[in-house]
Amino acid sequence: MSSKKEWIAALDAVDHAHRAVAGLPFHTLQPADQRALLVRLDALEKLLATRQRQLLAHMVGGPPPVEFAGAPWAEVLARRLRISVGEAKRRIEDAGAVPT
Repeated sequence: MSSKKEWIAALDAVDHAHRAVAGLPFHTLQPADQRALLVRLDALEKLLATRQRQLLAHMVGGPPPVEFAGAPWAEVLARRLRISVGEAKRRIEDAGAVPT
C-alpha cells in the first residue's frame, strides 16, 4: 500500500526529471536521435495520462469532496483543475468513470 509520502516523493522526482528534460537542447541531436526522443516522450506522456485517468475514475467512483457541498463531479473537477465544465466532463468520460 502506498502512502501520501511515497506519492509526493514520486511526483517530486517526475517534476525534477521534467525540469531537466525541459532544459536540454535538441537542436544538437541528429534527426534519428530526435525521432527516438519523440517516441520516448510520447510513451511517457501516455503513461502519465493513463495513471491520471485511473486516479480520476477512482475518485469519481466515490463521493465528491465535502468542501464542494454535493456539487457534481464535473463542477468539482473544473474548479480544482481550472478547466471548463465541458472539458471536465470529457475527462470523466475518457476515464470511463461513472459519477456517483
